[in-house]
Amino acid sequence: MNIFYIGSPQLFGEGASSIHVARMCEAFAELGHDVELVLPIEIEEVDYFFSYYNVSNKFKINRTFGLKRGPLRHMLHGLLSFFKMFSVDNYDLIITRNITFAYFASFFKPNIIVDIHHPAVNYLSKIAIKRFIKATNIVKISCNSEGTKRNLEENFGFTKKLQVLHNGVNLKTFKPNRDISEFKKDLHIPKDSIVASYVGNTYKGRGIEKIIELSRINKDIFFLVVGGEDSDNNTYADLVEPNQENVLLTGHVKNVDIPNYLAVSDVLLIPYSSDFTIKGGSMAFDYSSPIKLFEYLASGKPIIASDLPSISRILSHNINSILVDPSSTEALNNALNLVINNEKLSKDLSQNCLDLSKEFTWLNRAIMMIKRIQ
Repeated sequence: MNIFYIGSPQLFGEGASSIHVARMCEAFAELGHDVELVLPIEIEEVDYFFSYYNVSNKFKINRTFGLKRGPLRHMLHGLLSFFKMFSVDNYDLIITRNITFAYFASFFKPNIIVDIHHPAVNYLSKIAIKRFIKATNIVKISCNSEGTKRNLEENFGFTKKLQVLHNGVNLKTFKPNRDISEFKKDLHIPKDSIVASYVGNTYKGRGIEKIIELSRINKDIFFLVVGGEDSDNNTYADLVEPNQENVLLTGHVKNVDIPNYLAVSDVLLIPYSSDFTIKGGSMAFDYSSPIKLFEYLASGKPIIASDLPSISRILSHNINSILVDPSSTEALNNALNLVINNEKLSKDLSQNCLDLSKEFTWLNRAIMMIKRIQ
């Protein structure tokens, strides 16, 4: 099958959407499909794209002009991709997360799958989704979570087009690719330290202030916060006590290095607040499908996470995780010490994480997305 895929203008560390797109295209390529991905990318950035996202099954990138910053970049990318579409005739299926593109393409081209990752956030997106529900050219609307699907049903009506497809992980590439003892040394983490880590964005609602508080309480545990923009991380760095050496905020790291950071960790944290948002401000407690969650599972480390709908639909308390009250730092601290001091519990959680990760692969997501369409 020839797949025409509209990517995201958010590239190289800015949000998770580009990771999602790279992994889905890689999965389709692995399944033997011919994939053409449209990106606003310079010619000298093409090889960097594949190395940055550690893509093993390459696909064609169709470059287009675009903006990499600014509020209009998604709309512009959608419009330019729409016009680009008319120069490509040999495709069997179009897949996109771009609402603008999908809206206009639905009047002209058949066999379109729209991949939706949050509720409609403005008037224009509501008009577009109403169109997607009715248009016969839109053959499927994939939703990243049960919460997103339910929101669309409540606001736009039930349709058989809606399908829940959570994010995933590539089990083959999601392994450490460096000597972990040396990597730990490079990070200046004491050799025998217990390491508790968080990976992802660090803006408000992600619970980073809780991690800083835990680091002050548990001086014998090393806390690693991987990712985030400097503007956000600087706020949390100011909360670290002078001469405190058991916490590190790395800032942005390459996606290819994430497996190494998880490999040096003993416990993995998702301490979200109940009011956490996705980038752009949309409430996400019931709608998100954090890629980090599935990468955590694949790392085979015990997980401590906030008990929120978007998380508890995947994780099970005392089976593959410890779920805690998102408003309680004390509960988070108690869970951390429980896992660290109970070796059997830690091993059981770890093994169950590995077992569950096999259900949530990008390959499985790709198979389910095009099922009954081929």
